[in-house]
Amino acid sequence: MEKSMVMDRLELGVCYYPEHWDESLWRDDLRRMAAHGIHTVRVFEFAWNLVQPENDRYDFSFFDRFLELAAGENMRVILCTPTATPPAWLTEAYPEALNRTRDGKLMHHGHRRHYTYHSPAYNTYVRKLVKAMGKHYGSHPAVIGWQIDNELNCEIDEFYADVDHTAFRAYLRERFRTLDAFNDAIGARFWNQTYSDWSEVHLERHTPHGQGNPHLALLSKAFFSAGAIAFARMQSDILRQYTKNQFITTNGIFGHLDNHTLTQTALDFMMYDSYPNFAYAQQADLDKDGLRDRKWSMQLSRVRALSPNFGVMEQQAGANGWDFSMLSPMPLPGQIRLWTMQSVGHGADYISYFRWRTAPYGTEIYWHGLNDYDNRPNRRLAEVAQIHTEFKRLAEVAGSRYEAKLAVLTDYLNEWDGERDRWHGPMNRESVTAIFAAAQHTHTPLDFINLNAVENADSLARYAVVFYPHAAILTDDTAEILKAYCEQGGTVVMGARTGYKDVYGRCPMRPMPGPASALCGVTVGEYSLAHSLRPLELDWEGTRFAAPGFAETLEPLEETQPIATFAAQQQEEAVAMTCKPYPGGGAAYYVGSGFSEALVTALLHKLRAAQPFEVLVQCPPEVELCVRRKGDTRYLFLLNYTDREQRVEGKTPLINMLSGEELEGRIALPPFGVTVLRAGA
Repeated sequence: MEKSMVMDRLELGVCYYPEHWDESLWRDDLRRMAAHGIHTVRVFEFAWNLVQPENDRYDFSFFDRFLELAAGENMRVILCTPTATPPAWLTEAYPEALNRTRDGKLMHHGHRRHYTYHSPAYNTYVRKLVKAMGKHYGSHPAVIGWQIDNELNCEIDEFYADVDHTAFRAYLRERFRTLDAFNDAIGARFWNQTYSDWSEVHLERHTPHGQGNPHLALLSKAFFSAGAIAFARMQSDILRQYTKNQFITTNGIFGHLDNHTLTQTALDFMMYDSYPNFAYAQQADLDKDGLRDRKWSMQLSRVRALSPNFGVMEQQAGANGWDFSMLSPMPLPGQIRLWTMQSVGHGADYISYFRWRTAPYGTEIYWHGLNDYDNRPNRRLAEVAQIHTEFKRLAEVAGSRYEAKLAVLTDYLNEWDGERDRWHGPMNRESVTAIFAAAQHTHTPLDFINLNAVENADSLARYAVVFYPHAAILTDDTAEILKAYCEQGGTVVMGARTGYKDVYGRCPMRPMPGPASALCGVTVGEYSLAHSLRPLELDWEGTRFAAPGFAETLEPLEETQPIATFAAQQQEEAVAMTCKPYPGGGAAYYVGSGFSEALVTALLHKLRAAQPFEVLVQCPPEVELCVRRKGDTRYLFLLNYTDREQRVEGKTPLINMLSGEELEGRIALPPFGVTVLRAGA
């Protein structure tokens, strides 16, 4: 079932913390927001004490006053459940609610996200609080929606309190039923790790080399995910009993969390927190591919896989950094507008800036908002006013969908297993980045599709090419879906380490690449990490490409064609890439290494997937092209991430939606510039 944000126009919002400011500022703040085109505020994010100063006593008077003022100023409100920061009175009375590290060290009060999802006492208080909030504000005329918690699993995505170990045993007993089945799943006979009683089972703990059983670790990540989802579902179920015409969402996609199941079971749609300025952080190492802030489009694409139309709850508005880490400079003139349109180009119909005014105290004292400490007008606010004017001209874009013919298939089991597997995990991250970079630089719009959303081959039918680069864990069912997709005319591209493992991360006794063998018509002979004595290159029709990470010598089966060899390998001229053709024009490619950007670029051109919109517009590599479509009308977002003018060539008459003029031929994009063009009806 699709979970999308439904908007009839593009809207601006902002994160606001009335508890940080004297009430005398509220009215002026709200009116200045409206003057800059902001008509929605998010509040209540970390304010538990204000409504429940002590056990069993609620006092909503503070936020009642704010919401009354907001309603009077025609300001809409998104209300948060403030469960990311349990109050000191709760954690002092119930220390079991506090999370612990893997080594058992207690996480004390004094920051955020210091709780665990599995504390019975904590969940009791959360249920009471959310029920009280729902009853009190569920029909409030100013409240349009709810945010569950804040950034679930951000910063902390592992939980090792005593209550977590207890809950983990219950999770395993329900999943496996018997100790024998559990012992078999984790390969317990290795190093004598067999358990004789459920009471002996724990989440990973400190071991001589810091890491325990890898199969137990994989199960623990599924457990962490299930706990977060249950926590969010508990809150949304309560709120739905009391809310009327109010949406329920949360913000951000983070680790050890099946965000697809979260969205499907607990939310109306997903929202995201977009901070492209991290690319310019002092400690950032994000420029290997030259993408920098453009790379945030990868994350926006992942959100779009959850909700085709989504919102950004926190959009970069100023310099960012806590008082001890992550320091980034102030956005340059034009970058806030650029990053806003980046989000919209990828499917966001609502943009909320973080935050209205920079905090004068606390950990986020250097995480700047639209207003600085002095509260005077500045260029960032002026930029937002410009965006508001342009949003009115782009109103019809709302509800249109991002259009891509290329996809990357992802799944949580391989993501979580890859954190420990030093063979396929790093290679997969590098390959996905290479695929994304190649798509960006060839102006080939790309979707990320999670395996959760793939029910059958029809789920992939709109894509001409699907990359599933290094699926070490590959099931027979998934291989059959991909085979059916190829039989329907689609092309699958897979890479080294595919099909090595089962769903528990074990390596079965079977030829590799496991279920992909029949799909791709190939088996693997020799395999190895790339050897430092023999740097690998792949020779494809006389052109050499880097073969990063891994090397598999391939043995084609039946009609499968060998199409490339390793240029330097223990076995000279060993097959490195194959293609199995399917009737109807489909194909399955297998590459016996990781993917470089150059190799992916060559594949996209070979498969005639590159530059699908070149009949409309041709862009230099420095410009990102995002395409949204509604009916026969396409909206082309041209985004210049550089500090130099870039020139784009319009190949057909196009309408500049920001100016209203008709364009054809050369189009100039100034530094950090944006143009939105309409093509079609």
